[in-house]
Formats: sequence, structure tokens, C-alpha cells
Amino acid sequence: MNIEWLRVVVIGALFAVVGTGYAMDAVDEQVPSSMASDARSTNWELLGNSPDMQHHSGLSQINTETVSDLGLAWAIDLPTRDGLVGNPLIRNGRIFQGGSQSQVFANDLQTGKLLWTYEPLADRPPGSFLETWLRSINRGVALVDDLVIIGTSDCRLVAIDQATGAKRWETETCDGSQAYMITGAPRVGGDKIFIGNSCADMGLNRGHVDAVDARTGKHLWRFYTVPGDPSKSQDSALYEMAAKTWGEGWYETTRGCGSVWEAMVYDPELDQLIIGTGAPAPSDPTKRGKGAGDELFTNAVVALDAQTGAYRWHFSQVPGDGWNYEPAVGLMTATLPIDGEDRRVVLSVPKNGFVYLLDAKTGEFISGRNYVPVNWAKGLDGETGRPIFDSAARYWEAADGESTIVVPSSAGAHDWTALAFDPQKNVLFIPAITMPERYERTASGDYTYDYSHGSQSGPESQAFAELVAWDPVTQNEVWRQRNALPLNGGALHTAGGLVFQGTAEGYLNAYDATSGELLESFTAGGAIRAAPSTVMADGLQYIIVPAGAPSSSTASSGLTDYSSTKESRSRPRLLAFVLGGDASTPPWAAPLTFRKPSVDPYPPEVAAMGEAIYSLAGCVACHGYGGQSVGGAAADLRMRLPPTIDYLKAVLGGAFAPRMPEVELDDASTEALYAYLVNTAWSAYEDANTHTRAVGQE
Repeated sequence: MNIEWLRVVVIGALFAVVGTGYAMDAVDEQVPSSMASDARSTNWELLGNSPDMQHHSGLSQINTETVSDLGLAWAIDLPTRDGLVGNPLIRNGRIFQGGSQSQVFANDLQTGKLLWTYEPLADRPPGSFLETWLRSINRGVALVDDLVIIGTSDCRLVAIDQATGAKRWETETCDGSQAYMITGAPRVGGDKIFIGNSCADMGLNRGHVDAVDARTGKHLWRFYTVPGDPSKSQDSALYEMAAKTWGEGWYETTRGCGSVWEAMVYDPELDQLIIGTGAPAPSDPTKRGKGAGDELFTNAVVALDAQTGAYRWHFSQVPGDGWNYEPAVGLMTATLPIDGEDRRVVLSVPKNGFVYLLDAKTGEFISGRNYVPVNWAKGLDGETGRPIFDSAARYWEAADGESTIVVPSSAGAHDWTALAFDPQKNVLFIPAITMPERYERTASGDYTYDYSHGSQSGPESQAFAELVAWDPVTQNEVWRQRNALPLNGGALHTAGGLVFQGTAEGYLNAYDATSGELLESFTAGGAIRAAPSTVMADGLQYIIVPAGAPSSSTASSGLTDYSSTKESRSRPRLLAFVLGGDASTPPWAAPLTFRKPSVDPYPPEVAAMGEAIYSLAGCVACHGYGGQSVGGAAADLRMRLPPTIDYLKAVLGGAFAPRMPEVELDDASTEALYAYLVNTAWSAYEDANTHTRAVGQE
């Protein structure tokens, strides 16, 4: 079993079921003319509302003075069990959203009515073990003319008519049988659609990004992020150069990976596509090439000619990476005053805890600084931007049995959630994560990885989140606000002087963009991981955001207690907020009821062995720590305990395929896993009864 793969947080894909919408109260749309925008109706057609991906809106009807009057216009449950995490795109009064199983939903902006649903995987069973496991992940769609484009988990781009939901064309951009899959949202620019893919950190293939014609789907070009087989001639002199940076013997253990699984931004001023590439795999650098250098072009920001896919420049961020600190997240472009003149720049906020400022034309390092505590680097070289490494976090150099605490964790100080930007004041808003991770070498030479470490240790190791306002020109903090749970939503900045961000606890927060003061917090009734969008419709400004069980995010589904609460694991829904909205608040998740297990508890030492197997076998990725599911399609195993070991063996053997993939375990490991599940079910039952008795005695 590939342990390096199994440490990746993945989620299982189960069949989606149809949910129900519910009517909301009407909203008085009479808005004072002094508050109305010049445009009575606007669109949000691109991710981040512009090619720059700044998640900024020039609308100001909802502002620091009026935000107290914001209320819910409508909310509607969507026909899926897994929550939505993509930025809603809006055109001509329709909201478009991608979701689990690569579904696309179209809703009416002013009423929330579901107009149509498109299901590109309905008649296509998973083609691989990996796809079965990861089908639930989808981070959004793209709009081009009258089309909505979705990337599917089986490696297709599908174009759908915005009005009717009918398929117009499709094209394959990766090979699902080779452990590729699409999880991110496509990007558009220059009449092209750009799409990357994920290799799930398995190291079985070469990462690449592709471009297709936006109107026909015709494939135009491909750029590989890593070289090919070093025993053969490379594709070009570029890859001959790149191959020399991988060290000796690298191809025997990895094909490189370097996925372009999320971060892409099209720069129309320079007609280039800027991508952030994933880390090399496997993560342990001692298991890659001997004497490796930068392992190009992994862990890099890379600029490509948008017309041809030709390489222009790159900037490597973490050479010799052992922590998965990839810049495959957090890219934005802007024009900033640098040294007294306006300069086109790339803002990169990867997982490693630093903000980088790069010249968009050349890739030259301008500046960089950490915005959260880090212990893997002491800083960046002022001339080159390369890290000044600190030995404190080099877990692969620790002795057997020795623990190493790493900050940020491999999940990142910032993940794929949307950054926002104020282009007038040049302030960047970062959804930041502090989530210490403990590494410990095992007798086999592998490592255990404990993301839950922060919740079980002293104050210096606690897990939490912050919304950080950052000046990228001076590389200094403006303000920061702290949240209890680490995994929250993306950000939206508006000309009304507000920053909006959803929380894991199920609220949409509105902050004063200048001071960071929390002005209002609105109940969404479900966890929020997406970034809100905002548009005008008939003179009324809408804030649109998805909420509900965040099970279409790998980190969220695995790190249950960090991404949601029991109450916020509600049905997936779409919500609209407007001034004067007075619709009823949508319901929170129903309380869980735990029945007394029919199997006696196992000895603690047997269950302890099963806990390790539960994590290594990938169960935690779908069903959460301790069997506590984040909601959605994956069952809470404390409530759905397999009645017998034979039943569990059948499930592991593929009885629920393709909803759940086959997992190979020997009899001893299966019994230990069953013991762990039985004991967690007993703990949940006893805790619930203890709480019930305590409440009754009050």
C-alpha cells in the first residue's frame, strides 16, 4: 500500500441525492436612489470578478453604514449531499455553481429557484480507484459567452448551455486511467480555457496544464511541469535543463507530479497564463533524487505564453521541499506602486506562510515576508527570494521515535480559499491558517502525520484561523482578526469598505476593511468554504454564498473538527443576502442520535492499533477523525457501525463499489480496525448519555 499517497487527505465519492428547496419571504426591493449603483444590473462572470482574480467588487450599496440592514433574501437546498466550495459565477440573472460528482447547478438570482442541474458523471462509473475516492471534489466552473464550463473528475472539460443546461461540447484534457483527475475550476482568457489537473501527490505521472478553444473545445497546447524519462531525449532543451535539477535516480521513485491543481491566473496585459505548481512527490525528500536541486518546475510560479504554451519564466519557492509547501494555491495579479512607479506584479500566497511579490513580465523577485509564524525558514534572501532554511522543521533528519512539530502544516498557512484585494488602498486579505502538525518517524522508516496535534497540546500549538489584512508593497500587517476553527471560507472585498468571509461555524462575517472591526455576523446555518460573490439586480445588491457540510473539500472532510461544528454540517444550500432581507434563517443540522452498540467494547490496546490503520487505510479522509463524518455522502461511522467483522470485510472488499473503493487489509488489520470502530461507537454513545443525564440534572 502506498503510504505516501495515503497520507494525502482524500474524500470518498458517494451517490448524490436530491435535496429540497424551501420558500422564503419576499424582499422589499425599494432602495433609496442615493444608495443605488450606476448600473442597475451587473454580472460576476470570472472567478474573482476579474482576470486579476482579486475578488473585489466596485459595488457600494452595501457598505459600512448600511451593512446592519443586511438580511437574508432567500436560501435554497441544492440536489446534492456534499457542500459546495466554488466561487458562484453570475450572468444575466443566473447563478452557476459546480459541485460534488462534477454536477453543475443553475439558480435564479432573485428567487433562488433551481433552473436546471447537469450531471456529467451520471452514466459514467469511476475509471480508477483514485477517481472513486475523489469524485466529491470540485472547486467551481467558468463562464464563456453563453456557456458554462465544468472540469470533471474523469478528466473532461464539458461545455453546457447556460440557458438550457444542455451539453454543447466536451474534450478530454488528461488521462484518468493514469491517476490524473480534475478538481479545480477552469480559467478563461483570450478566447481560451485553461485547465490543470491533480495527481493526488502520488508521483505516478507528469503534471501538466492545457489550453482549449473556448467555443469548440479543440485542444490547443499542453505544458508539462516536470521533465520526462531521463533515459530518453527530453521534449526540448527546457526539459533537458529541468532534468538536471532532479538529482540522481529520481525517476526510479517518482515521475515528478507538480500538479497544476488550482492556481492559475490569466494576465491580459501580457497575454500570459501564470500557474502555481504542486510539490514534488513523494513528500519525503530522502525518497526522491539524490543530490536534487530545484526539481523544476515543481513548487514554482511559472509564466507561459497564452497563445502557444511556451515557457516564459519561473520562480522557485521551496527547493528540496519536504512539507508540501506548494504554490499551487493563492495567485493574483495587480498593478502596484513599486519604487515610485506603477509595476505589473504577481502576488503569490502559497502554503508556506510567506507573501511573495514578483515582477509579472520577468518573474524577478521584488519582496517577500511571512505573515504567520513559520519554523521551516528564518526568512527569505532579500536579493533572490530563496528561503533561509531552519533545521527546526526538518522531520526527515529526526531520529526514530522523535517528534517534530512543523508550522505551517502540510495543509498550509493558506490553502485554495480565495484571497481578496483592495485595488484602491493596495491591501491584500488572506484567509490564514495556523494548524501545527506533528511528524514522527516509525520503525519502518515512514512517518506518522498528526493534524489534530494542535487541539491536544499547549497554547503554543493551538490550531486557529485569522483573516489577515496585509500591505504587499511594504510587506507589513495592516490588521488581523482571529477565528476559532482553522478552515473557513474565501474572502470578498467591496468598494463599500467591507470584507466578507464565511466561517466554519456557519456565519457570514462582515468586517470593516480599514480597521478590521467585525461589524456584523449573519447566520448561514451551515459551514462556509467558498468565497461570496456580489452583483446588482434591478438596483439591489446581492451577496451570494454557498453553505453546508463542507464535504467536497478534502481537508474539510478529513479534519472534521477544524472545518465545521455539529450544527454547521447542514444540507448544502445557496443563500442570498440583500438590504432589507427578512427571510427565515435556514435550519442547522439535526442533532445526531447514537444507539447502544450491539458489540461489546474491545481492549484499548487492540483499538489503538486499529486507529493507526484507520488513518493509513484512508478511512479518515472520508469519515473524519474518530469516525465523525463532516456530513454529506460519507456516513458517520459512530452511527453506522458495521454490525460484524464479516460485514466490514465485505465493505472493504468492494461491496459498495463504486461508491466506496476496495481497500486491501489482512485479517489482523481488519480486526484491529473493527475494534477501533466499535470503541468509537461506544464512546459516542456514552458521551451522549452522559450529556443527556447532565442536562436532566440541571
